[in-house]
Amino acid sequence: MRKQSFILILTVFIDMMGFSLIFPIFPETLNHFLAQAGDPVLDLLAGWTSRILDGRTSDWKLFVALFGGIVASLYSILQFLFSPIWGKLSDGTGRRPVLVFTCTGSFLGYLVWLFSGSFSLFVLSRLITGLMGGNVSVATAAMADSTSEQDRTKGMGMIGAGIGLGFIAGPSIGGILAHTDPSYLLPFLPLDKMTIFPSVALMATAASFVNLLLILFRFRETLPHHLRKKPEGRIHPALGVFDIGSKEIMYLGFLNLYFLLFFSGFEFSLNFYLDQFLGYKPVSIGYTFVYIGLIIVFVQGGIIRRISGKVPEKNVGLLASVFLILGFSFLYFSSTSVIASEQSTFLLFVALTFLAMGSAFLNPTVSSIVSLFSSPSEQGKNLGILRSLGSFGRGISPIIFSVVYSQKGPQISFLVSGILSFVFFGLFLFVKQPTHKNQ
Repeated sequence: MRKQSFILILTVFIDMMGFSLIFPIFPETLNHFLAQAGDPVLDLLAGWTSRILDGRTSDWKLFVALFGGIVASLYSILQFLFSPIWGKLSDGTGRRPVLVFTCTGSFLGYLVWLFSGSFSLFVLSRLITGLMGGNVSVATAAMADSTSEQDRTKGMGMIGAGIGLGFIAGPSIGGILAHTDPSYLLPFLPLDKMTIFPSVALMATAASFVNLLLILFRFRETLPHHLRKKPEGRIHPALGVFDIGSKEIMYLGFLNLYFLLFFSGFEFSLNFYLDQFLGYKPVSIGYTFVYIGLIIVFVQGGIIRRISGKVPEKNVGLLASVFLILGFSFLYFSSTSVIASEQSTFLLFVALTFLAMGSAFLNPTVSSIVSLFSSPSEQGKNLGILRSLGSFGRGISPIIFSVVYSQKGPQISFLVSGILSFVFFGLFLFVKQPTHKNQ
């Protein structure tokens, strides 16, 4: 089982690395495409952006941020629509066939990105990778198959550590490769037909291909035939959230949606804040995300494993909520203009420390609680619903917070996230502690 766990961790690591490679280059990528003319998809989305701003597009930075919010939402909205479908299918067919299919789709999506000389192709690549973004939910279900109830949080923490490592590698590699020429190693590449920052897109494509090979040749099925359940009920599992027998799972699903609504708003705003207000280049943005990722790995790969089974999951979640409140408080004050730049940078990284710790403790804890409230034959479906509702929060968050950011600036955007984090703490008080017996 250790080999299986390692492959699952590596799978989510590669998946997250491929996804997060674009973080440090996202603002410049949008600037590049917005400078083009005549692309129908670009003109359509730019028109929507102008209407939201009431034609007040004189502030280019805010226009790009709002435009980026609309584009960023596409990926997560598609994950919301399809992630639970992959999870539900994996409950009936097994984890391996679904992972093979989604990994193949992700590879094709990144390949389209590599050759996206136009904005339309770039959007198409985001649509494909979002549609196929079921790797994490199915891999999480496979880890649940492979761990005992007592070790469930530890298993979720290991998956979280893989995600955190990918979160480190992706932005750092993306920032470093942003201005490198891939033709030095691969002189046959048709650079004139490739996207801006081709080295970054090439790395994402190569990583997703390695991911596919791992699943094809190294991964063994984790869900035995006698535990499989034929898909039934609603076509889209997330629409059946109200039909779930466990009120605890339903509550946690919507709580996860709420958390990712405001936390993803912070992630989105941070990208443009670093680029537009602090003047960070892609490499510096990448290293900032490396710092966040290191903390996530330290917490999920070290602390979570040691407290698993010793500290009640609910208590861990409440501690995470406190960290989030502290993080957003420091972040708000770091963005005020009355603070000197040196103090602002110090407060920014204090804030990022608390926010990374809060997220690192919370994500595996919520997954573990949902898993413990689920029967073996419904792990994929319920964890898929959890991921799907979270993806919906991620999907609408960039749109909401890009409007706040473009209208009021980053400080108010961070303040809104902070206020919502206070409410989250109160909501988490009503979470029921599982008894470590599948129900």
